[in-house]
Amino acid sequence: MSNANNEEQKGEEQQRPLGAVLGWLNLSPTLPSTQDNMAGATAASPPRFIDYSQLMEANRNAQNLQLAHEIVFNKDFQLQLPEYEKGSIAEKVHDTMHTAFWDVLSEDLKADPPRYEHIIKLIGEAKEDLKTLVLPHQTTLKSHIDDAIDLEIIKRRFEANAADPNEYTKYFIDMMASLCAECRDENIAKLRTITDPAECFRGIMEVLSLMKLDMANFNIRQYRPLLQQQAVAYEKSTFDKFMENQRAMGIDPLLSTYKWLERAFNRLKTNDTIGWYQTPTSSSIDSPLVILNEAYCELLLWNPKYPFPETLELDEIRYNQVHVATMRLLLISTIMTVLSHLTGSVLRDHEAIKTTLKSEMIILLDDFPQKKKLKDVLISLSEQVVKTAKEQLEKHDRAKVIIDNEQNIKEAITAIGEHHVIEHAVFKLLFQRYISFIHHLLDHHSTSASALSNVAIPNGLNIVMNEVITTVSFFLRLITYNKMVFNEHYDRLISQIQSSAK
Repeated sequence: MSNANNEEQKGEEQQRPLGAVLGWLNLSPTLPSTQDNMAGATAASPPRFIDYSQLMEANRNAQNLQLAHEIVFNKDFQLQLPEYEKGSIAEKVHDTMHTAFWDVLSEDLKADPPRYEHIIKLIGEAKEDLKTLVLPHQTTLKSHIDDAIDLEIIKRRFEANAADPNEYTKYFIDMMASLCAECRDENIAKLRTITDPAECFRGIMEVLSLMKLDMANFNIRQYRPLLQQQAVAYEKSTFDKFMENQRAMGIDPLLSTYKWLERAFNRLKTNDTIGWYQTPTSSSIDSPLVILNEAYCELLLWNPKYPFPETLELDEIRYNQVHVATMRLLLISTIMTVLSHLTGSVLRDHEAIKTTLKSEMIILLDDFPQKKKLKDVLISLSEQVVKTAKEQLEKHDRAKVIIDNEQNIKEAITAIGEHHVIEHAVFKLLFQRYISFIHHLLDHHSTSASALSNVAIPNGLNIVMNEVITTVSFFLRLITYNKMVFNEHYDRLISQIQSSAK
């Protein structure tokens, strides 16, 4: 888009409502499947018929909610054109249909006499795409496009053989050149070299798609501060609308959330909490905050057999990232604790070696647990730990302790993965300290990274202190925002759970 347009955009409609901003963006990101989460939620009898308008309204609300949340929470978020997997059926179907359309257009224009039906429709589509690149206040420019591309006049001109397709390709290219961002100048220059009208229109439509994407991402960047200001209120109201649509279709919109909170309540009741930490008081099940914080901690040991709570679905990937990062950091700390136990004070005297070992383990655990089993990973990791420790300690003439204990070190590291990792005594102890650390922060509302830097990291996790601060602060940020949006629902559901238990 031109610099002039950019400047006009910056001063335009600063108080624009959040919903209107999303409408202007006109985006429809793919909504994650919630089929599993709906299982068992529909009414059994009598059968209900879902109104199509209700279904579409629910889908629009869900998409807008997802989009607004992603824009606010991910500073690097931007839209991209869909990509098809190389060699996939979807790619073949897309390419075949796409090529067939342009082949037909080319044949129409080369026929004797030429057939103009398809190109007239194409000109109309290009006109509408071009108008989406015009800012809302630029009414004069929109009127100019409407006047220049009057389809009725164009149709009559083609029927009278008084029109040349190339004059319309030139018009579109010139207009696109005045509206595009600098990064599209090269695309525009290439369009000017194409003489075949069918090929040129094909290029025009492709570049218009890129320009629409540029405009959408520009709008996202411009309106992110406004979205951030209004995000909580917007997410609350949009989620309420989504719940209304779900209920109208016979679906309990918070069924999985209720069961998630109920599990936390039952764990506190039986004193079988996540991380086996000591609950603050004997009346902890009377505290909605304690119950909710216990529920959040379940995300760190999430069992995929449970449907993910509806109130957390927008950040399911992020919560999973926290879970994976937590497991990796605790695994590294466990290995370092075991290694220090077997080597005595040698490693404690060489912090630089411990830092080197940590860096290597982070790399080796990069694709865990996505691609490899823990036991296989630990075998490779034990070899690398022994190799690096030996090489580094040789520089200080202290490698003997590694050489003498090489087999014991390897066996101790691989033993961590013999059973479920949480059952390993050292890992379990560190996990307990980690959860207690998180609960302490939640109880004292210490949710910022700066606040974490002033809190003592649990013993045994010092080697990954910076990584723990990063991971926990991100987790607490997710929790804080989630509470701001959904706390009213949590209080109501917890109250129901407490009442039903009496």
